[in-house]
Amino acid sequence: MRKVTLVVFEGGRPLSEAEDLVVSVRKAVVLDNLNKFTGLPELDRVLLYTTYEDLASKAARIGTKIEVELVPARGQFRFGEHIVKVVKEHALEAVLYMGGASGSLLAAGEVAAVARGLAAADALVVANNVFSSDIVGFTPAGTVLGLSGDLPASDNALAMSLARVLPVASMDETVGALFDVDTPTDVMVLGLHPDVGPCARAAIGNLDLEPAWGRLLQARDTLSSYLSEIALIGRVNPSAVGYVNRHLKCRTRVFSEERGMKALGRQHRKEVVSLIGCLIEQVGFAAFVTALGKVADAAFMDSRVLFQHLGLMLSARDRFSSDLMRPADIQNRAAGAFTRSVLDAAIPVVLGGHCLVSGGLRALVDSAVRRQKTGNGLVLRQDSLL
Repeated sequence: MRKVTLVVFEGGRPLSEAEDLVVSVRKAVVLDNLNKFTGLPELDRVLLYTTYEDLASKAARIGTKIEVELVPARGQFRFGEHIVKVVKEHALEAVLYMGGASGSLLAAGEVAAVARGLAAADALVVANNVFSSDIVGFTPAGTVLGLSGDLPASDNALAMSLARVLPVASMDETVGALFDVDTPTDVMVLGLHPDVGPCARAAIGNLDLEPAWGRLLQARDTLSSYLSEIALIGRVNPSAVGYVNRHLKCRTRVFSEERGMKALGRQHRKEVVSLIGCLIEQVGFAAFVTALGKVADAAFMDSRVLFQHLGLMLSARDRFSSDLMRPADIQNRAAGAFTRSVLDAAIPVVLGGHCLVSGGLRALVDSAVRRQKTGNGLVLRQDSLL
């Protein structure tokens, strides 16, 4: 039986108020996760690497099993080089890696189950999404040392790299495994979920999320309305659509395109092509939004596919300001015009990244159903949805 080490990376250099907003919640998620997982007997130790001094200080006080290293925020961060360094320096046997944004709704039992599997396996890689991972377990840990020139630049590609040399398994497709916090919309979705951790709940409660917050509440209520028409646009995960159909009585209009946009290198090579984007180029933003209002009562849109199709190399500030429905804060004129059109839409339109139409959609369904009352007045239990 190998010893399993939980390794968490969380860092960055936020350059705007919108980025600071997301970072404040990501830090809180890390603290919630350390509190949830540190006591698990299946984990031998917990290693946190962060560029944030305040996070490092708070994490170090949680327990003796946690080892914290403050990493300077300079230069370009190459994930593969750092994970190899961690494995070498600590002579790790088996690793369960989590990005700081992941696992906010993950149950301790799910982590324990993955750790037991890693401890017992001769060779294995297990991930929440093999094609775009932010939770990855692998054993033996030294496998990453042999990847040489194939080291991934980001954690999203870690599972794919390891899958070339190790047997692959996927985590169960639960809300906890598939939801992460990368955008302001993810922050808002987390804030609506009853299982949000105490640190994250407090952090979100201190934020100004309008006007996007009001639109999300309207869209969530519409999603749970009988026979409502819901549009899902972007890198829509088919299993997430199935989750909607199993638990709610709405009707879905789904346009899924460019799944794997990042993992397959299409974004890097500027190969992203969107039919929705082609339509918008023909009719304009306002006409598209008007048409959307004719076929749907609410819409959830992964806007990153459109932005890539239009060749908009947006800063994090502009992407996040668009999610927050604040066109005045967006420097790119096209992105600002698009966001303004969405803000003026007759229906609630929610903008976000990939998680919105994948794990985020599941989390919204989960929170919507758990708000509803059964015939005897009891709130539905979470395990009735899984």
